Amino acid sequence: MTSIHRILLATGCVAGILVLYRNHFLEAPQTGLSTTRPEASLATGINSVPSTNGAAEYRASLAIASSKIDEQNPLRAYQPTSGIRGRIALEDLYARGIPATPKSATLALGLLHSGKLSDDEKIALTAILYGLHNRENTSGANQDIALELKKMAYDANKQIAHDAAVYYAALEYMPGTEYVLKDALRNDALDTDSYFRAMAHLIPSAPPEKRKEFMTEIRASKNSLASSILANALNSGQDFNAASFLKSSDDMAKLLRDTEPPFDEAVGKFGGVDALRYVDWLRASATIESTKTGRSVNDIIVSQLSAPGTDARKVLAYLSSPEATPLLEQSAPDSQVQKLAAIARLHSNQNPGNIDMALLADLMEARMTNPPPAGPKPVFGPPTGPVMPPTPTPQAPQTMPGR
Repeated sequence: MTSIHRILLATGCVAGILVLYRNHFLEAPQTGLSTTRPEASLATGINSVPSTNGAAEYRASLAIASSKIDEQNPLRAYQPTSGIRGRIALEDLYARGIPATPKSATLALGLLHSGKLSDDEKIALTAILYGLHNRENTSGANQDIALELKKMAYDANKQIAHDAAVYYAALEYMPGTEYVLKDALRNDALDTDSYFRAMAHLIPSAPPEKRKEFMTEIRASKNSLASSILANALNSGQDFNAASFLKSSDDMAKLLRDTEPPFDEAVGKFGGVDALRYVDWLRASATIESTKTGRSVNDIIVSQLSAPGTDARKVLAYLSSPEATPLLEQSAPDSQVQKLAAIARLHSNQNPGNIDMALLADLMEARMTNPPPAGPKPVFGPPTGPVMPPTPTPQAPQTMPGR
């Protein structure tokens, strides 16, 4: 989904929920670290004979740039500071960006092995170590980093163990990763949601037999967080997200059937988190059915939204999403899509206090070649009916009872 749609959904009180949603449900932990890796190019062909003077100059320039980065490496000046102050200081360095260079890895691992870090500092350091690990191994320390995170997943401090286990699983699957997660769950370092979220992130990088094993376990759990992550991966269509596997997985189909995202029981409320999750769920469910039956994804979605008893907020959530734009543009007058749009608009009109729904209904209609005819807006006036006479107020007794 595009950022515009997410921003619209985040209007008003929804904004805080969306931040929580993105942090809690979607994909692996975010590092916030610099992605500039000049030494990645330097590492290839470093010992080969340059074909031209230009190539040699280019590599020399990269080496100079890398040297300058490490001269200014933010970890150089860090001095262990016990407690929350140290954690805040490391998190500040992390937020500013730490390059994934050999010097960064040496400094970070040196801090970890110094014996001077408090538990609070180690919590921040798990994120830094995770950020220094990448497929290109530009730090030259991928194995050491993975090993340290694995060991920290068994730390007596539950927060350290939690973060280390999650980051370790996010490095991509390694033989035995699932056992690290299971131990963290058994040791109460991970709760159930965190465990299945991490398991879902393992599926793309796991070998085929492990993918099936993890998918079977997640399906049996009916975990909604894992379902959301996998639905998003399936919708990406990318092989590196295991989209092809997920489309053909009976376990994935069963998981989606068991985890349709609900909306708030109060029909006047419209949760941004609920809307985002429902759009992903609907698209993924339709894609799997399309793969099996040959029906178009759009036909399946329109049929699903048209089912009797469907919450009008689900109709509004999907039709206001970018994924629905082609459907809206192609909708003819008196088509089922136009009728669904009218249902979404009516529900918005019936809840005038909800600005989010009004904005999304406007966006939906702006994308339509043939928006539904404008209907009369409800008028909210005083109640009508027979006027009841006022209830007489009983007079207070003149004397106390019994006197």
